[in-house]
Amino acid sequence: MPAPRTRKLAPGAASRGRALAHGTAVALVLGLAGCGGGDDPDPTPRAATTQEAPPVETRAAATTTTTPTTTEAAPTTTAEAPATASELSDAEALGQMVVARFTGTTPSSALLGRIERGEAGGVILFKDNVTGGTAQVQRLVRRLQAAARRGDRPPLLVAIDQEGGEIRRLPGPPAADAANMGTATEVRRQGRLTARALERVGVNLDLAPLADVSSGPSSFLGDRAFGRSPSRVASRACAFADGLRSGGVGATLKHFPGLGRATTNTDFDRTRIPGSLSTIRRDYAAYERCGKAATTIVMMSSAIYPDALGPDPAVITPAAYRRELRRATGGDPLTISDDLETPAVQAHSRPSRRAVNAGLDLLLYARTERASAQAYGVLVKDVAAGRIEAARVQDAARRIVALKRRIAE
Repeated sequence: MPAPRTRKLAPGAASRGRALAHGTAVALVLGLAGCGGGDDPDPTPRAATTQEAPPVETRAAATTTTTPTTTEAAPTTTAEAPATASELSDAEALGQMVVARFTGTTPSSALLGRIERGEAGGVILFKDNVTGGTAQVQRLVRRLQAAARRGDRPPLLVAIDQEGGEIRRLPGPPAADAANMGTATEVRRQGRLTARALERVGVNLDLAPLADVSSGPSSFLGDRAFGRSPSRVASRACAFADGLRSGGVGATLKHFPGLGRATTNTDFDRTRIPGSLSTIRRDYAAYERCGKAATTIVMMSSAIYPDALGPDPAVITPAAYRRELRRATGGDPLTISDDLETPAVQAHSRPSRRAVNAGLDLLLYARTERASAQAYGVLVKDVAAGRIEAARVQDAARRIVALKRRIAE
């Protein structure tokens, strides 16, 4: 496979799309977690413990913020649209797949440069990014989006976890957790209110709602789940997603194929969920009902399902995408990983490559800024060396850009 090509911009192309992006500067998306590593000449995945990113303890050093030297370009009203997916080189297409984390209220100059060069297509926001109220978050998102405009890139996905109750990065709706949000009608209303609040500050993707069916008191999810009945969960989760969509914000059904039976948190533990394939499939109701909606994506679980899917986390298991997700949704929805820096994922060599090859579209790195940068560099080499098919990357980018045109423009 030839090395990734570099797209040449026509004279004045750097200004293209600013009018369109100006309308999106207050409505854009993405984020979660992952890791990167050095180049691996061996195309065969190995069950090793080599990690692609530095340990979590290095986050402070890895994400030190620096005031960028470039200034934001003022939006215009007479420019053309940014680059489309068909115009992206393989390296640029791969950049659309990366969702990056950063710390603090000021993005580093390194991150802004990556966005401008097309090496990151989304960001995820946490509480430490949004401590200054509505105006501060609006300024932050405008600054991030301005970097994309300077590089003539598609608008960013700006993602956040705004499930309800304790799992909220921003104050405001939904105040109640999922278990106590009420009827499907009320849940839909809460979705609309949440969308308005997120749109106001420029967030265009909510990493909610949970489509997980709780197994009861033993489930680590607690009141984050809508309930213990697949039909109840489906009606509420799809109602919340519909409310988000009506407000112009993307929704994320999570965590496929299900975390309701998990007794430990996948963010910190290598979680194994027992149960036959038929047992796991009982909890697909929400995905069956609304998994094909145009502005809904699906988050892939980092748990291990030894009886149903084998020894590896679902996010890097091809059958989770090609067999189970297609069966559950009747289609091929856009997918995003849960944090790729979790212990279960990091126990495997080159998990980012394996996830892309399995069928993942958006790679979420939720702990360190450095992890997403390292992963991108490794994945570019993987595509150039043929360890990842360029067609796989181009297809993912095409679908990501299509989502952005629905919710970020």
